[in-house]
Amino acid sequence: MNLKKLLVSDYDGTFYINDLDIKKTIGNINNFRKLNNLFVIATGRSYIDLKEKIDRYKIPYDYLILNHGALLLSKELTVIKSFFLDEEQVKSIINYANKKDVSDIILIDNFRKNVNTTLYIVKIMLKLYNFNEAREIKSYIDSNYTNIKSYFICEDSHYLVEVVSNKASKSTMIKEIIKIEDIKTTNTYTIGDGVNDIDMIKKYNGYRVKNSCEELVSVANKCVDNINELLEEII
Repeated sequence: MNLKKLLVSDYDGTFYINDLDIKKTIGNINNFRKLNNLFVIATGRSYIDLKEKIDRYKIPYDYLILNHGALLLSKELTVIKSFFLDEEQVKSIINYANKKDVSDIILIDNFRKNVNTTLYIVKIMLKLYNFNEAREIKSYIDSNYTNIKSYFICEDSHYLVEVVSNKASKSTMIKEIIKIEDIKTTNTYTIGDGVNDIDMIKKYNGYRVKNSCEELVSVANKCVDNINELLEEII
C-alpha cells in the first residue's frame, strides 16, 4: 500500500506570512519530505516571480503549479503540462487594454516575463492604479471573451487583472501529480486562502487558513491557523 502523502500549498498568505514564520515552515516541510512525502507550491505567481522567493528562502519543493494552474513544473523544471491562451485573444485583450488606463501589460510564457510575442502565453497581467477601472476591465474581459478566466488581485500600491486559460486550475495539475506519483487521493492535502484555491480545496483534503477570502470561507469546512498546524496533523 502506498502511504506517501502529498501536500499542496498556496504561497502568498498561506506558505508565506512573514520572514520569521517561513523559517519554521521550511523546517517542517523538510521533515515532511524526509518521510518520503511530497510538497508542492501552487500559486498564481509566474515562474520568475516565485523563483526569486525560492532562491531567497531556499524553499524545498517537488513540483510547482504556477499561473493559477496554467503551468506545472517538475523539481527539475521540466514542463509537465501548460495551458496557453489563444493568440488572437491575447492580441485582442492587448488592443482593448491599450485603450484603457492600464499602466502595464505583461505577457508571461512558461519561464519568462515581459515577453515580446503573443505566442505560447500562459498568463496576461494588466496593472492598474484605479480600483474601479480595474474592476471594470475584469468585468469586461469576463463578459466578452470565451475560453479564459480572470483574477482580480490587490497589491500594496496597485491592482492586477490576470488572465489565463479556462482550462487552468490547481486541481487539474494536482491530478497530474497524483497520476505520476501514484498517490492516493485520500493522502492528498491542500491549503490556501484565495479564490484560486477553491477548486483544489473542494476536490481534495482541503484546509483554509484564517483570514481567507469570503468565497473560500463558504466552501472550506476545515480551518487552521497556519500551514504548520496542518503539518502537525498529517506528519
